[in-house]
Amino acid sequence: MIKIDLCSEDLEAIAEELDDPEIDLRTRHRLMTVRLHHLKVPHQAIAQALSLCEDTVTNYLKLYRDGGLAGLLEDRYYRPTSSVAPWLEHIAKSFEQDPVATSGEGAARIEQISGIRLSDAQARRIMIGLGLKFRKTAAVPGGADVQLQFEFLHEELLPRLDEAQQGRRRVFFVDAAHFVLGSFLGMIWSFTRIFVPSASGRQRYNVLGAVETRDHDFVSIRTTDSINEQVVCDLITKIYETYGNEPITLVMDNARYQRSRLVGEVAEGLGIELLYLPPYSPNLNLIERVWRLVKTRCLRNKYFESFALFRAAIDEYLDSLSEANRRYLQSLVTENFQLFEIPNS
Repeated sequence: MIKIDLCSEDLEAIAEELDDPEIDLRTRHRLMTVRLHHLKVPHQAIAQALSLCEDTVTNYLKLYRDGGLAGLLEDRYYRPTSSVAPWLEHIAKSFEQDPVATSGEGAARIEQISGIRLSDAQARRIMIGLGLKFRKTAAVPGGADVQLQFEFLHEELLPRLDEAQQGRRRVFFVDAAHFVLGSFLGMIWSFTRIFVPSASGRQRYNVLGAVETRDHDFVSIRTTDSINEQVVCDLITKIYETYGNEPITLVMDNARYQRSRLVGEVAEGLGIELLYLPPYSPNLNLIERVWRLVKTRCLRNKYFESFALFRAAIDEYLDSLSEANRRYLQSLVTENFQLFEIPNS
């Protein structure tokens, strides 16, 4: 049984192809087959809806599984590229050094290199055939020291995580999230564009959280006041009350309220190790993934009429991380760290 799971980028690429007025019927059927399969429509129903036989549905899915979107478009791909084939290596190198944001920009770049003007749809198929994907960019802290991150990961962090997996230590990743009442917008499947009301004001719900790596426990202090050194001390004490019979390491960033003398004294008095991340290293703090999860699952594309409802929704979801939604922490809080290479400016 073929099973294909599409990410948001794949779905956007398929939708863009389906919007192409030049698309032929067979290719449209191929794209619709993959999209309907992703929506868990049975193969028999896909075949009936598109007037295909079930074997054809299976073959289309195999094309995508083995060759991706370029595989589905293969018989359309080589025609528009035949004229620019001598320049494909130069085109690929140009896109690698200076990516484009739209297929129109891609067509202009190809014309600049080869002197041949293609339609936006043809340029898009060439880019897909070269292996490019329509990806969302991500921010990287400009002050990050890649070498320092590498050394910290291998010399400090991973040895403690190994001890945790052996049952000889508890490692918590600590950080604060500041949820501001407002609209958290994101992509959504809909027949028309959805408008989400935006709440007025700037009321903020602050959560200082800690996620543990062995059993994926989540501990937090929540407040409408500012996060300060006393809140950090309260969290340290709360962790100690539950896990104080084992060695404990708290991994945290260099926020002033976390590096204060009071915090150090409280941690030392309880025998808890504080392990501070290198500057500008959110990629090494696993709890950042938890905050993204909360925004995605709890807040995205939702409107809260009052701050009380906003708080209640966040509280309910955070509480569920210790129960029904613990599985999300088990999949997110893993030792799969990303190190960045900062491009030269």
